[in-house]
Amino acid sequence: MTPNILISQSEAELEKFFGNDFIAHIDGQKANTLRLFYEQIADVLEFPVFGFNLDALNDSLNDLQWLEDVRIVLYITNTNDLISKERDPAKMGSVLNILDATAEDWKWAEDDELLEQKEFIIVFEDSPRIRKFLTDENIDHKLLAELS
Repeated sequence: MTPNILISQSEAELEKFFGNDFIAHIDGQKANTLRLFYEQIADVLEFPVFGFNLDALNDSLNDLQWLEDVRIVLYITNTNDLISKERDPAKMGSVLNILDATAEDWKWAEDDELLEQKEFIIVFEDSPRIRKFLTDENIDHKLLAELS
């Protein structure tokens, strides 16, 4: 089974696989604190209401019913800078775990008749830092180029 987290070597590679889908782009340079990340994700995914904390992030990502698109790709670039100015590095791990768990939850949402089925895919621009965080958090990930 394909992991929930993919790593892209280039934007052209992303376009090749997901060019016809809704791509919500977050620039890690503009999201170098948790608060700025919350602002970016709330904007690109058009959250109608957002509480700017991890619980609100989890709740919003597990809804997404306001978006018409069925496949939603969260594409994060400049991953060396993403949430890099937080004093507590565990916050980055918490965000990664929520993203991974949410993508997994959407795979099983078809069993929930109250929700319109979505596919939520997370793609990170490659960097040594993002690979280290994913490995340290034991989050399965794969290079986008390895998909068939």
